[in-house]
Amino acid sequence: MKFFKFVFASCLGTILAFVAIGIIMAIIGGIAAATSSKPVSDGILLLDLGTPIPEKTGNVASQSFSFEAPSDLGLYRLQKLIKHAQTDPSINGIVYKVSASTPLGLATASTLRESLKEFRDSTDKFIYTYADFFDNTSYLLASSSDSIFVNPNGILDINGYGTMIPFFRGAMDKLGVDMNIFYAGQFKSATEPFRRKDMSEQNKIQTREYLNDNYELYLAEVAEARSISVANLKTMIGELDLDNTGRAVELGLVDAQAHWFQFEDKLRAKLGIKEGKNISYTSIDDYSIDTKVGKGASKNRVALVFAEGEVQYDADTKGVITETKYHKIFDKIRKDKKVKAVVLRVNSPGGSAFTSDVIWREMKELQARGIPVIASFGDYAASGGYYIAASADTIVSHPKTLTGSIGVFSMMPNFTDFMDDKLGITFDTVKTSPHAILLSPFFDLNDAEKTAMQSYTDNMYNQFLDVVAEGRGKTRDEIHEVAQGRVWTGQKASEIGLVDVIGGVDRAVEIAAEKADLEDYKVVEYPSIKKEFWEEILMEMSRSQRANLAEHLLGKNEGAKVKRTIKEVQNMMQYREPMARLPFILTN
Repeated sequence: MKFFKFVFASCLGTILAFVAIGIIMAIIGGIAAATSSKPVSDGILLLDLGTPIPEKTGNVASQSFSFEAPSDLGLYRLQKLIKHAQTDPSINGIVYKVSASTPLGLATASTLRESLKEFRDSTDKFIYTYADFFDNTSYLLASSSDSIFVNPNGILDINGYGTMIPFFRGAMDKLGVDMNIFYAGQFKSATEPFRRKDMSEQNKIQTREYLNDNYELYLAEVAEARSISVANLKTMIGELDLDNTGRAVELGLVDAQAHWFQFEDKLRAKLGIKEGKNISYTSIDDYSIDTKVGKGASKNRVALVFAEGEVQYDADTKGVITETKYHKIFDKIRKDKKVKAVVLRVNSPGGSAFTSDVIWREMKELQARGIPVIASFGDYAASGGYYIAASADTIVSHPKTLTGSIGVFSMMPNFTDFMDDKLGITFDTVKTSPHAILLSPFFDLNDAEKTAMQSYTDNMYNQFLDVVAEGRGKTRDEIHEVAQGRVWTGQKASEIGLVDVIGGVDRAVEIAAEKADLEDYKVVEYPSIKKEFWEEILMEMSRSQRANLAEHLLGKNEGAKVKRTIKEVQNMMQYREPMARLPFILTN
């Protein structure tokens, strides 16, 4: 009994310690917020893009617990922050510091680049970029800069676009695993890794055209931004040179080679600050915390609904599109008399056909009530991602969007041989009817069942064609010509009638307002994203000026103790699995 009392007392002490730390940080955070609405800096907004960027801030699946403040700023928010920084007197310029990898989609990267380009062109402020290494995406973003600097030992890994697809057919044959596959559309290539050992000619055709189109767009963007010829740019990209930073300077792709400390010297000279002085940057995350971007005060509303991630049936997580979650969103919109138009922002590779159809019908119901629906495409609007937007009054796409893929497939694994030959496990049944154990992975489909599955897949494809034909004002045959599972760039999709307007989400909002005859309006975003309790705490703890304030209020030694205690708590939390998983469990 004494043992349990001791354990309880120890746990209680730990809990009280956490509570005390939380109260201290809350007080410090409150004082900091009251004393300064802007971070103390030299007017440099630091852009470091090392994590994927969702469409809407926070609309990503919950990660395992970590004592790192989550950085999940959405593209829409980033655009607004960069726009706000144009007229913010506390911001003198932007430094884009390239991370080891910049995991951005093609359309996302180009959209962000346009925002940076507008910042540079519409103000007398500057953008500097520094990188140890460049890849295609990070260099595209850097091309919007006034000056680009690269480490002398770095590499410009700009080699154009390519794709490499793994195929599992051979391994499945060796394991004795078969896959019953049913698909509609000769370009519907998602099933190829399970039924082939290489790419089909149709898949090579569509992939080559998609990559080539995006490559040409990339070349044009970079050549225009750096005032160099496309020919010279192609020449360098085609050269196999891993020590090419000097060559990049010669061609005008990079302004100078420099180590980070040398780059900061140039930055100090640009800012006119004392040599050797530490430069205090404001991270884009901190800037977002401290910056309120006006959404307008009008009673008229344009609902901006972000539909991003896979289309899944009966799921309830952030970063996916589900019929249950989005029914609640659209039901709320229908009941809100202030909402005059809807923009559906799609960034999805597709998924469940059932869920796609449910959301498409939600769009139809909004239109039946006289509410204009405008679709806006991000990196992807493929298959189910295109389906949900097919009825829109106007479809607006980025030229680099991977769109189309109007096709359907079904797959059912057959483990019969694997279980018998490899494991010695067999199954037997007693059935009241011939198909009582339909779609079991441990019994192969018979001919009648295979015919039924192919018929079901074909019917879904025909329904898909009808949905698109109705929305696009074309016949089923006309849509079939450009469908069959084939993917297109947004630019090409606009030429064949799958897209109406080339542009971004702001253009889509403008069109929505025009359709609804709105002179004044404010944009309201959906879904509503609520941060977990631990995320809110980390946001406060991550603010560097609040840690500095602890030293100011408590004295250098005591302030250092507070920071050291926080660090110890971080380490302790990191290695105590039951406690570290608690936020993850709570969100599911």
